[in-house]
Amino acid sequence: MSATTESTLSSYLARHGVTDPVAVQEVRSGFDMTKPLYNHYFEPGDVLYQLVRLPSFYNLSPHRGNWFGLAGLTAQNVAVMQGLAGRRTHQFQVLAPFVGLEGTAGRYPIDWNKEIGGLGGATQIYVPRMLMGFIQATGPVEPW
Repeated sequence: MSATTESTLSSYLARHGVTDPVAVQEVRSGFDMTKPLYNHYFEPGDVLYQLVRLPSFYNLSPHRGNWFGLAGLTAQNVAVMQGLAGRRTHQFQVLAPFVGLEGTAGRYPIDWNKEIGGLGGATQIYVPRMLMGFIQATGPVEPW
C-alpha cells in the first residue's frame, strides 16, 4: 500500500467523522489498497448506483449503504454477494456538491453473514453517513 493511498484514506475519513478504528478498518477493507484512492468531486445531477439488498426474513427493511458504484457495476466486480434474498440495482442522484472517496473495490472473501465477497476490481465510491443527505434515491434500474 502506498503512503499516498493510506494518507488519502486517513485524512478523508477523519475530515468526515469516521475515526473509530473498527470503522476505519471496515472502509479500508473495501478498497484495494495497492491501487490509488482519490477525492472525487460530485456535482448536482451526477448519478451513482448501488446494489441494495432485497427484503428478507432477517432484513425486513433494506436501507442504503455507504458504498456506491458507477454505471455497469455488478455484484462480483464490487465484491458483494446476492445473498439469499438478492439485490437490486438502484440509481441515486447527487443533489448538492460533495466529495466522495473513490478507489478500486478490493477482493473480499465470501462472508454469508454480511452478504459480501467477490473478486472486486471495479471503481467504487465510499460516502460517509454525514454526506448521505446530498444523495437521493431515484429508484431501481435494470442491471447491465
